[in-house]
Amino acid sequence: MPESQYAAISRFLVPVDLPLGFRLSEPNQPIDHVYFLVGGLVSVDALTEKGESVEVGVLGREGFAGLSGLLGHPQMSHSVVMQGSGAGLRIRTNIVREEFLKGGEFARSVHSFIYMQMVQMAQSVLCNRLHPIEARMARWMLTACDRMQTDNLKLTQEFLAQMLGSRRSTVTVAAGKMQRRGLIDYRRGNVQIVNRLGLEAVACECYGIVRSTYDSLIGRNY
Repeated sequence: MPESQYAAISRFLVPVDLPLGFRLSEPNQPIDHVYFLVGGLVSVDALTEKGESVEVGVLGREGFAGLSGLLGHPQMSHSVVMQGSGAGLRIRTNIVREEFLKGGEFARSVHSFIYMQMVQMAQSVLCNRLHPIEARMARWMLTACDRMQTDNLKLTQEFLAQMLGSRRSTVTVAAGKMQRRGLIDYRRGNVQIVNRLGLEAVACECYGIVRSTYDSLIGRNY
C-alpha cells in the first residue's frame, strides 16, 4: 500500500487479539469491520441450512477478512472464523473501502488477493470431490503450516474431519497411517509435522497449484 494511502487509514487501525474460535463474520450479517491479519489462521467455511460446514479457504497474514464488505456486498453467505489464534488490525469497512475505490497499489493488491482466493476455492472444491483423504489431509496441514509459519498445529481430529467434509473415523485412520510412516507426530489436540518433504509427496497437486499461485503473486515470505 502506498504511504499516502496507508497514512489515510493508519489512525483508524485498532490492534486486536484474535483467539481461537473468534468469529470475524457470520452468514447474512453486516460486515462492519475488515481484519488485516498479523498472525493466526482464518478459515472460510461454507454452511448448510442444518449448520453443517466444510472449509473452502484459509488465509493468514498474507490477507484480510471482510472481502465481501470491501467490495460493497455487506451480506455474506459463509462464516469466517479463527482456527489458529493470532492477532490483527481492525478497521471499519467503510473507511478501508473508500481507499480501495481510489485505485492505485492498494486496489491492485486487493485484486491479487481476490485472485488467490478464487484459485484456492476452486482447488478446494475439486480436492474435496476427487482426491483421497490422505492427500487432502496432507494438503490442509501443509497449507495451515504455511499460513501460520509453524510446523506445529493445534487441532483435533473432529475439527479436521469437519474442515475436510469427512467422517471422524476416516480421519483417524488416515492420521494413524501418516504417523506410522513418520510424517507427523499426533497427540491429542496437537499435530507436529515431522517430515515435510514426505508430507508434500502425499499431498495432491492442489497444494502445489495454490502454493505456486501465492508465491508468484506475493512471494514465499507470507
